Amino acid sequence: MTDEIFVALSTFAAEDQRPLAMLESSGYPFRLHKTGKRITREELLRDGRDAAVIVAGVEPYDAETLAALSALRCISRCGVGVDAINLDAARGKGIVVANTPTIPVDAVAELALALFLSLSRNLHPQANLMHARRWERLSAHLLNGRTIGLIGLGRIGKRVAELCRAFHARVIAHDPLCGSPVAEGLGVRLVGKDELLAEADIVSLHASRNPAQPVIIGARELGLMKRGAVLVNLARGEMVDEDALLDALQSGLLSGAGLDVFNEEPYKGALCDLEQVILTPHSATLTAETRSAMEIQSIENGLAFLTGGVAADRRVI
Repeated sequence: MTDEIFVALSTFAAEDQRPLAMLESSGYPFRLHKTGKRITREELLRDGRDAAVIVAGVEPYDAETLAALSALRCISRCGVGVDAINLDAARGKGIVVANTPTIPVDAVAELALALFLSLSRNLHPQANLMHARRWERLSAHLLNGRTIGLIGLGRIGKRVAELCRAFHARVIAHDPLCGSPVAEGLGVRLVGKDELLAEADIVSLHASRNPAQPVIIGARELGLMKRGAVLVNLARGEMVDEDALLDALQSGLLSGAGLDVFNEEPYKGALCDLEQVILTPHSATLTAETRSAMEIQSIENGLAFLTGGVAADRRVI
């Protein structure tokens, strides 16, 4: 077997050796990216030049990069989002793109709920006061009875809705691609985006990236939100105008925010200085269970491509 597999992930088999064992027993030659950091374009072109299959993270695969990877026939994305892959260019070269569409759902949804609860209960500032040995109790809110507004009701949005309903929260959603029967089955009312922003106590983003409208929460949208509302973004960093969000938080328009994704990563901006903001380093899917399952499925997809074909529900193009 001469088809080579290159694993471009910043970490691989760190929690579970099974995906590495799958490669070792496959009979296919393979190489691993071992710096522990996100792969650079230069490293990708150097180490992936002979690969028929690349197991990809979030590194960019633009038209120029795809043209330079002349042996490449399949990109097996370890994760859901394929924003970093130029799908038109990949299609033009006959490159199959696969992903792991269902595995990260619970991890992202559970982090969303953790942020809803933490921000509602003022957990971050309350804990900081205790660490400073200051016995000062802060007023807070229940999730029960609050209105949660979900922008995006795909796989993750649906799971978030289910978790919120378990807390007896009222859930509304905006998603032009979701039909009323699906929403009604979840106990969710579909509304327009502006109506959602005006009604929700917590607005949470779970939409797919739209190149035609990358920013969906800017100054205008923040101005429509309730005073004291909360914004959570676990979707894409470019969907939120971070400067406008900073202004809304500093002015007291919003009482808090939770962000896992940013316009530029690693993020070191002014939001780091606000106590009412909870920031995580693009780690929504970084649970041991989720990471292991995604790595296993991404290796399965790559091997399936080489031995017969990727399952339709895991194939993007």
